[in-house]
Amino acid sequence: MDLVERTEELAALRAAFDAPAPAGGSLVVLGGAVGTGKTALLRTWTAALGTRALVLTATACRAERDLALGVLEQLVRSPGLPAASAERALAWVESAVGAGSTADRSSSPGEHSTGGYSTGGPPADGPPPGPAAADADAVALTAPALRGLCEVLRALVVERPVVVAVDDAHHADAASLRCLLYFVRRLGSVPFHVVFTEDARQKASNALLASEFPHEPGLRRITLEPLSKAGVEALLARRLDERTAQDLTPVVQDMSGGHPLLVEALAEDHRTAGGAGEAYGRAVLGFLYRHEAPVTQVARCVAVLGECATHSLVARLVETDTDTDMDTDAASVARAVRALTDAQMLHEGRLCHPAFGAAVLDGMPPQERSALHGRAAGLLHEEGAPATEVAAHLLSADRRDAPWAVPVFQEAAQLALEQDKVADGVDFLRAAHQRCHGAGERAAIVGALADAEWRLDPAKTLRHLPAPAGEGHPARSRTHAPQHPPLPTHLLWHGRADEGLDAIGALTGPGPAGAPPMNAADLDTPWLWGAFLYPGHVKERLGSGVLSAQGSAPPAVTPELQGAGTLMNDLLYGGEGDAVEAAERALNRYRLGPRTVAVQSAALAALTYRDRPHRAAAWCDGLLAQAGEHNSPTWQALFHGWRALIHLRQGDPAAAERQACTALALLGPKGWGAAIGLPLAAAVQAKAALGDVDGAAALLERPVPQAVFQTRPGLHYLAARGRYHLATGCHYAALCDFYACGTRMSSWGVDLPAVETWRLGAAEAYLALGETLLARQLVDDQLALPVPDTGRTRGTTLRLRAATSPAPGRAALLDEAVAVLQEAGDPFELARAVADQAAAVREEGGTEHARLLARKAEILARRWGGSPAPGTVPEPPERPPTGPDAELSGAERRVAELAADGLTNREISRTLCVTVSTVEQHLTRIYRKLDVGRLDLRAALA
Repeated sequence: MDLVERTEELAALRAAFDAPAPAGGSLVVLGGAVGTGKTALLRTWTAALGTRALVLTATACRAERDLALGVLEQLVRSPGLPAASAERALAWVESAVGAGSTADRSSSPGEHSTGGYSTGGPPADGPPPGPAAADADAVALTAPALRGLCEVLRALVVERPVVVAVDDAHHADAASLRCLLYFVRRLGSVPFHVVFTEDARQKASNALLASEFPHEPGLRRITLEPLSKAGVEALLARRLDERTAQDLTPVVQDMSGGHPLLVEALAEDHRTAGGAGEAYGRAVLGFLYRHEAPVTQVARCVAVLGECATHSLVARLVETDTDTDMDTDAASVARAVRALTDAQMLHEGRLCHPAFGAAVLDGMPPQERSALHGRAAGLLHEEGAPATEVAAHLLSADRRDAPWAVPVFQEAAQLALEQDKVADGVDFLRAAHQRCHGAGERAAIVGALADAEWRLDPAKTLRHLPAPAGEGHPARSRTHAPQHPPLPTHLLWHGRADEGLDAIGALTGPGPAGAPPMNAADLDTPWLWGAFLYPGHVKERLGSGVLSAQGSAPPAVTPELQGAGTLMNDLLYGGEGDAVEAAERALNRYRLGPRTVAVQSAALAALTYRDRPHRAAAWCDGLLAQAGEHNSPTWQALFHGWRALIHLRQGDPAAAERQACTALALLGPKGWGAAIGLPLAAAVQAKAALGDVDGAAALLERPVPQAVFQTRPGLHYLAARGRYHLATGCHYAALCDFYACGTRMSSWGVDLPAVETWRLGAAEAYLALGETLLARQLVDDQLALPVPDTGRTRGTTLRLRAATSPAPGRAALLDEAVAVLQEAGDPFELARAVADQAAAVREEGGTEHARLLARKAEILARRWGGSPAPGTVPEPPERPPTGPDAELSGAERRVAELAADGLTNREISRTLCVTVSTVEQHLTRIYRKLDVGRLDLRAALA
């Protein structure tokens, strides 16, 4: 260990050794707290002596306090001692021990005790036992042995000075200290030097260090203090670079208290692990072990109690420790606390740093640590400590014998969830679930646990749900029914609509083992999720009277969440005139929480489906920020999904793609359940709009639950897939998806213009196929639906109406479409409308104006990171072809011939080794060029 801030102390040692000859020997005591570097200083000084002195060393320790003459034996076995001298000295030590052993058994004639020294000679009945054989208190040092040892030392001093260095002398055995005191008093006039290191705060094994040695006239005391902040930085700089040392000094000062032992360990850990690690842990344990009891026990108790640690609690916890043999009282605990405080390891009753506490606890055997947590839990429960503190200790102790554990875990879980410590709340509820017994209590805990786990990952709630109907053995299902309480929200989320709606009805009846029925207000969440996800199922149940007969009531009658009824009705029927106002009020009134997440999602849906994407965006951004503060990945994923859909309706597919990918990364497919259609649809549509058809295809290859196609997000998924097919030229496949979307919307009674504009998507497919009349019919149907005059939906509809109109009327329609889209703030659709304007103007002969409009479309496209989308205004009619061979390429000719022979698109793709999409694109161009349908191909080719 390098010495820092020890120049004066080292100089004092040298001065004691180099004193003028008349002074003879010296007696020096190096004092200081544990870990201040006394051992390092002693070793550095003795090593510097070299051949100038004969150095005899010994290290005392607590474990050898009762080993008679243990320190003296170490000294006479020092490596530098000449062999002959060592042999003579060891013989005298063994004779002294032997005499002490026999004296303990019986008194020998001619022996008498004087001042703790025996005047008898060595035993004559065989070889003496080793030093370890004798009891330290029974050893009687014979005068001949002392004189013999003294003469050995006097002979050595003639050749060169002798230095006796004893480290941690406060742990030395009493017999060795008596010998050393004898030597100091008999050899004071010769260069015989004795150096002790001691911790004055610790009680010595006997009174010699405290009473006899201090009265020696040549005694010098040197006290070592912990390093200053500058000293810590200097020591770190020797192990690390100067910049790192400067940066680390404040935290290392706090974690070490300036003790070089701990500073060195932290420097080593920083080099190897980048922070406090194994070396620091070992140093902390060594630091505590070298203190007197109960310092280690007090540090452990303070570390376990953490923020709850008070002097009285620590004392009580130490006193309950039945694993130690020592007797502890308030005074001994107070001394230990004072020692740790003086060492700067305690500040106002708290450990200096969390890493110090972690090292203390990591050094405990697992069973002892668990038992300590258990005692702490009981003590804190008696003191009325917060439930979260008690529950944390119960978890670490794994106590199952406390009858009060389950209520404590439930209360702690509620507090943790209110503080957004969701993971802790889940742990507490799981522990309560493992310990509860009654069916009613278990059902309540499972429900709370499922709700908490849903905030982290809805996939975790699957294990709480019963097996789907029809799966497993019926008898087994009935046997395990009490283990699966009704969890309607989670059943609905995971695609089990009928079971979820059944569970809503079940919750209004008596619970397990006579538990009271659920408050109707608690059904707001499942009702709203049901209305959003499964409008068709919910309306069917309400229409049939099944749910109302069971006593379930929609949230319109529960005042706890005002506006929930309006939003639910809007999700189901879409006819609520004040839905936008109700949505704004709900978003403004409530902060995000477990009870409000459903109503706030419904409010976003109302704004989005009423063509208010910019208002929805502002609220959604706020909800995203709140979701991050609440530590709920599920809420974050949900609102990222909503934000992606809203970005699309704001005309920003690039931002929509980013938000959708984030939503999909936060939750896996099982976590998203039946709602996966929301982020997946946004991602597919955004990639298709940006021209990344391969990326969209990869997303569409992901398997989705069949239940998705019975949900509202499934409508978005079908529409997005249809737009992907439009982008790849698969117009018939696009028509299938758009009509599937429209059929569901109509059958569920939610065929509203801004939910999904499936008619406009189908109209684009028809336009690409040359079916202008069918496209116009769909556009006219869309125009007949109620829609805001300034919304993006109306602007898009007007653009497509122009595309299906004769040339003379297109310009006016496109001018109106551009004006509406400009006001709506949708750059994507605006770019398409301007591109169509350019095409229409070019057709009328305004070449220069058309060029300016095309340039404007390009500039608009850059706002969302894409290129101008192809216009939908048909090109001017071409002259009739002179013949099929003149118009068709070789590839088109081969496809046309196979189609004329009656092969399906898939069969053609297999025959030509191309994709079905390629076949569809070829056929589209063939139909245009030949101006025929599929059934007329044979005649056209002939």
